[in-house]
Amino acid sequence: MPKQLIIEACLVNYGDDRGGVGQSAGDIVDVPRDTARGLATAGRALYINKADDPDKSGRFTAPKDMIKAAEAMAAAHAKAAVQTSAQGEGA
Repeated sequence: MPKQLIIEACLVNYGDDRGGVGQSAGDIVDVPRDTARGLATAGRALYINKADDPDKSGRFTAPKDMIKAAEAMAAAHAKAAVQTSAQGEGA
């Protein structure tokens, strides 16, 4: 399954029983190949790896700095969630 960076909030169909799953901009997700192509051509997601991009020029591939920023944002969200959880346990 190709890995993609969501660049516009959207519903993603993972092909399972969940139906459409809401994904926020900045999320990095693994999606089925057909879904990945649809998200990319609709302007909702970019591929992480150029090899997965159906456009061999890399038209739908995220730049490295965009990927690094998304990973940093995910790490910050995870850290904030841990801190919030820890504060809740002390109450």
